[in-house]
Amino acid sequence: MISFLNPLLLLGILGASIPIIIHLINKKKAISYKFAAIDFILETNKRISVKFKLRQLILLILRASLLVFLALALAKPFLKNLGGGVAEKNIPTSNVIILDDSYSMQYSDRHESFFVSAKDAAKKIIDVLTKDDDAAVITVSGIGSPTLPELDFDKKHLLNSIERLQPGFTITHIAPALDAAVEILTTARSPVKRIFLLTDLTRNGWDPHWFKTGHEKLRRHVSRVHIMDLSEGKTLKNIAITRIEPQLDVRERTAEGHLKVTVSNFSSARVKNLLAQVFIDGERATQGFFNIEPHALEMKEFSFTLEKGKDHLGWIEVAGDNLPVDNKRYFTINTSRTIDALLIDGDPKTNIYESETFYLEKALNPGRGHASSIKPVICSIHEVDTITFAGFDIVFLCNVETLPLEKIRELEKFVKEGGSVVFSLGNRVDADYYNNSLSALLPHRLHTIRTFSSDSPLSEEQPLHLMTSEPAHPVIRNLSEAQMNTFSSVKFYRIFYVDPASQGNCKTILSFSDDTPALMERQIGRGRSVLFTSSIDRDWTDLPVKPFFLPLMQQLCRYVSGNLTEEVQKETLVKHDWQIPCPDDVNTIEITSPGGTKTVLQPHFINNEKSFVYNQTNIPGIYDVTVEGKHHPQFPKNFPVNVDTIESNMDKIDQKEITALMGDTNLTITTSYTGEGHEVLMGEAKKTLWGSLLFLTLCILFIESFISRR
Repeated sequence: MISFLNPLLLLGILGASIPIIIHLINKKKAISYKFAAIDFILETNKRISVKFKLRQLILLILRASLLVFLALALAKPFLKNLGGGVAEKNIPTSNVIILDDSYSMQYSDRHESFFVSAKDAAKKIIDVLTKDDDAAVITVSGIGSPTLPELDFDKKHLLNSIERLQPGFTITHIAPALDAAVEILTTARSPVKRIFLLTDLTRNGWDPHWFKTGHEKLRRHVSRVHIMDLSEGKTLKNIAITRIEPQLDVRERTAEGHLKVTVSNFSSARVKNLLAQVFIDGERATQGFFNIEPHALEMKEFSFTLEKGKDHLGWIEVAGDNLPVDNKRYFTINTSRTIDALLIDGDPKTNIYESETFYLEKALNPGRGHASSIKPVICSIHEVDTITFAGFDIVFLCNVETLPLEKIRELEKFVKEGGSVVFSLGNRVDADYYNNSLSALLPHRLHTIRTFSSDSPLSEEQPLHLMTSEPAHPVIRNLSEAQMNTFSSVKFYRIFYVDPASQGNCKTILSFSDDTPALMERQIGRGRSVLFTSSIDRDWTDLPVKPFFLPLMQQLCRYVSGNLTEEVQKETLVKHDWQIPCPDDVNTIEITSPGGTKTVLQPHFINNEKSFVYNQTNIPGIYDVTVEGKHHPQFPKNFPVNVDTIESNMDKIDQKEITALMGDTNLTITTSYTGEGHEVLMGEAKKTLWGSLLFLTLCILFIESFISRR
């Protein structure tokens, strides 16, 4: 069915009568004068006369057609989809308008972003509704709210709600938004129910799995789905920082930061000399250039010097493009939290590889390959009298046979005042001595030594293995899945069994494969005591040569010393939770967003552990953490939040794919809305014709000019 956006301009068709009238006026008979020679010539040129009249008739038709086609083009005809809204004009309708507010909608290749265009389109949809039509407006990021908006007849209220909308920093989720729209429309009483989806049609937002059953839900509850492509069908190109990996190399006098940066080119054109700049504490620290092939990525490493003893905030940014949101990425680096550990070697050997503390020292501070803020100091049992425990954060007793009584009292005081002690056992340890002299510090009393000497699967004396008792415990949860999977590969040939009853507020972090405790902790005053019921060297186990030994020991030190915050804070993605364990002496913390909004958090129990959880990570940037208005040593001063770069890939989903996903749902997809009136806005225009008519008008004008000059 053909319709017109400007039907009044069809009156211009009457202009076709002008060349006809002129033709008729000029068709007067000429005055004849008889002359024999002229009569002879005219008789011989009758063919020329016929051709002349035919040429005049053709010019008449062309000139009349020229005016007719010009008038039709100015009236803007289009083919209307017969299944569209023609039958809906005089029937009350209920409408849900879905605005895609994901960060790709901030893309702009003109004067305004796609999101601004979407708001304008939403307002036009509201404007053309009648007093009997109701509507609701939702966004793809707002569907997680507890309550959905109700259908509303008040146009002014709907327009104000659209005006207040702002683009977000999340990724697109079309399926949940359609689910929410269907839920709203199920309460509607109107016979016609429509969904308007205003989006940029980027592929990442469409979940094919939902549409396997979701299209049936749409067909049953929705009369028609109108999808408007605010990108106007264009191919979109984008450049984004898709990954950063901050690292820290702490040396004796300086700290050197390293930043591995990956930039992706989501376009068909090669990127040349793209400037990337690294900023530390607001000052530019270094810069470099990227040259990236089409639909490819490139990684570079940047290095910079940091001042020790401080927390540093940083970001990297590349030159702007049509989507600036993903051209900047934040990170934090901490150079101030040095953990001093005293390692008391109870079984020193001439060959250092056989010493009790050799593997432990290498795990806590490996050196060049893996710099660490944990600084171990080794001493023998004979040097203990010359050392003050208060100068350290942690004391390791590694297969120590005995301690002077005064040093035991000093150690008890050290732990109660906030220090930590870690016991590892061995062949020099006497259970009775530990139970009598160190009972105030032990999590459990020692019982007996058990030896497992055979590695045969047929023997009852197989070596024991490790398994996690609390996977969510802070000492364990930061280990990778691959590291966790290798727990069962550790072999223990000798262990100490402990009494089942604990000696205070205790937790078992790791167990052996026979369910006996392997690693236990106990809260004592402000400090902690940890007991490992095997040796820390290779005498009783092969644990020290396993890949996860290093992160396990480092994380244990950070946990017991209250410094769980790493040197480099892992980034949190927008709309994802940030979580940190809650110390016993902290009741609330405050989080301040980059926009200045302060949120006070109280702890919650998650997997039997008291933790703080912050879920207001709505915008990218650096978030500040304080306790009673001040930074606290057991929490990071800041943490970074960045956008999810899945949204940075602007590849479009084809309209045929959407049609296939929607099944037999009544569907209309349009790529423009400006200046096309009610029908096109409502998705009823399938194909515009005025462009073809204008082209035909130009062709007629060219032919008329050619014929008239012959």
